[in-house]
Amino acid sequence: MHFNPSIVIKISGKFFDEDGSRNISSLRDVVKNLSSSFRVAIVSGGGSNARKYISMGRDLNLSESYLDLLGIWASRLNANLIAFALGDIAYPVVPDSLEDFIEKWSSGKVVVTGGFQPGQSTAAVAALVAEATNSSTLIVATNVDGVYDKDPKVYKDAVMLKELTINKLKEILENSQSVKAGTYELLDPMAMKIIQRSRIKVIVMNYRYISSLSDLIKDNKNIGSTVIPE
Repeated sequence: MHFNPSIVIKISGKFFDEDGSRNISSLRDVVKNLSSSFRVAIVSGGGSNARKYISMGRDLNLSESYLDLLGIWASRLNANLIAFALGDIAYPVVPDSLEDFIEKWSSGKVVVTGGFQPGQSTAAVAALVAEATNSSTLIVATNVDGVYDKDPKVYKDAVMLKELTINKLKEILENSQSVKAGTYELLDPMAMKIIQRSRIKVIVMNYRYISSLSDLIKDNKNIGSTVIPE
């Protein structure tokens, strides 16, 4: 029996904050195009809804675990929106754990998920999903064009790296990431550990170019930054 190769698309929560319905429409078109040749899994972040509820919870002195749960539920709301938009090609129920994801993946449909558990970013979820589905590539669609040698929002002379190793990425992110709820950034340490142990290639791209994803996957078009596992 022939099985199509698998890819995982990690969608930043900011994807829903900026022209969200148009972004989702573009994602739907791309996934429908890709699903004829690939098994596709999608992992969604929580976006402004997550940040709003986490901020209110923090004002109320809730624990980081409770704040994480609020973010997880926001990410699952976004995941449901994508799944509903995809219609019949997507599994209609969003998983709430890796085990649940694996069970739904066996349906053969596109599976869309949000967060799994407190203390775990959706980037880590995407890495776990990529590992579980034996995907060779994880697409990280975020609000920057790729990986820069330093923060481009702070340094005007920041340079985007077209290709880098996972160790170089660790070095860049080492002093700039937070592990508080609602502040997880590009790839947290857990995500990078999973990516490294399973030798998953990561492509970081701007979600504004999501309509070009088919070209990137099928024709190896050069978009964003490619993180090579070591």
